[in-house]
Amino acid sequence: MLVLSRKVKESILIGDSIVITVLAVDGENIKIGIAAPRDVPIMRQEVVQAMREQEKIQELLAGETKSGKFDLLRNLLVDEKDSDTEEKKDTDSE
Repeated sequence: MLVLSRKVKESILIGDSIVITVLAVDGENIKIGIAAPRDVPIMRQEVVQAMREQEKIQELLAGETKSGKFDLLRNLLVDEKDSDTEEKKDTDSE
């Protein structure tokens, strides 16, 4: 991984057509601007990760028998509901 330091209004050039500019720094938050051709996809890493996880679930469900699909989906939904309930309990206790 290449690590660079930049100040506000300084840029980094990637290839000939992508420019990343530091627009502002506010505590731990950094606002950046990206100038790139329209055909270059730009996505946040957490969105790409969520999409990949969703694709894995779909592939898993596609490979199961019909009754197995329902059981698997039910288990996934129960796990999600349980984690949501635990998160709510944690925030309620604060």
